[in-house]
Amino acid sequence: MTGEPRRVTRRQFLTGAGIVATAAVAGGYGVSVWTRDAPTTKKQARTVAHGDPRGTLVVVELGGGNDALNMVVPNDPAYRALRPTLGVSDPIHLDDETGLHPKLVKLAERYRRGQVAIVEGVGYPDPNLSHFASLATWWSAHPGGSLDTGWLGRYLDATVGFDDPLALVAIGPTPSPAVLGERSFATSIADATGLTPRLPAWADRASDVVAAWRGFAPAPVDPVTLTERVDDALRLTVSARDELRATLGTGGAPAASDVGAAPGGALVDELELAGRLVAGRRRPRVVYVSGTGDFDTHQGEATRHPALMADLDTGIDRLFTAAGPAGKDLLVMTVSEFGRRPAENGSGTDHGTAAAHLLVGSSVRGGRHGARPSLARLDQHGNPVATVDFRALYASVLRDWLHADPEPVLDGAFGGLRVVA
Repeated sequence: MTGEPRRVTRRQFLTGAGIVATAAVAGGYGVSVWTRDAPTTKKQARTVAHGDPRGTLVVVELGGGNDALNMVVPNDPAYRALRPTLGVSDPIHLDDETGLHPKLVKLAERYRRGQVAIVEGVGYPDPNLSHFASLATWWSAHPGGSLDTGWLGRYLDATVGFDDPLALVAIGPTPSPAVLGERSFATSIADATGLTPRLPAWADRASDVVAAWRGFAPAPVDPVTLTERVDDALRLTVSARDELRATLGTGGAPAASDVGAAPGGALVDELELAGRLVAGRRRPRVVYVSGTGDFDTHQGEATRHPALMADLDTGIDRLFTAAGPAGKDLLVMTVSEFGRRPAENGSGTDHGTAAAHLLVGSSVRGGRHGARPSLARLDQHGNPVATVDFRALYASVLRDWLHADPEPVLDGAFGGLRVVA
């Protein structure tokens, strides 16, 4: 699908999700603090060995299914045969086997400095080609998306609980279900239009968005029904909004005009905002950016995907520029529900499976990781077979950057991948 993100009516969204939205305004942004609407009391909190994180993790969700084959371009005759018109003919040379999309100029420079890790062949077993089914798997870190919490929500449950509502900040029209926990907050930032949620351009039905959001509800702040826990939530919510107001307002991190970069799209703006949060006086452990950019390139990919790559390149550069000196303690990771099918469909590419993902920062083990799937041996649907379980990527970030034991968070051991030095 193409065009501007479609709006879900406020009534439709709130009624379907069973919530009542409350929001404050800071620096022109809507700020909300969320928790589960129906916390389960039967589950026992898992013990997770953890220490202080090395810095801030910024997760960039490329919703719709990014065409990683045209982002990380293989020097492979099979690629040329499968994409006679849509294949990238002039990639930025990285080595004899691989290049980057020509719009990723700044990322290529970082790669040469050893600050970009490319993890190839990332996917999950028995892949589902539905957007929301596949996203549910990535959000929950559980194939089939059967868990009712997100992988980062479980990390917060086990490390900070309700004590710090600014441990994770979600940026976008709606916070991703990846951040939903049972014993922790998710603070979200959107512009004023975000208070009327937008249906992503690649989503077919408003009901999908509503279903993804069912677990969220505002942090309890009703003074009439104050209990010890509600009173604590109220205090923390106000504190979170005050902290964000200081960062997003004139007294906080540098504004866009101070950065001196060319204007960009919504993804660029959101990544710059992430950098401002990292540069603020109270740095989040995690910033999750989602809900912008239509990476579902079924049609018109020859013009649409280069523009998306330009936004990604500019946005990550603006993120580090806005972060300033704090950028040395910053790790960026891309996620997307799936890649695209290797064979072009005419003017675009259809839903795929395994894809390359990027990690960017001064602490990564630069270069290529994992194993590129064969384009000569595709599955029954014409898609590549994953060589790296996506949970191994999560495990590496949890263990080596956030300093938390990944096994209880991911409900299993997924080792072997070391992308952080």
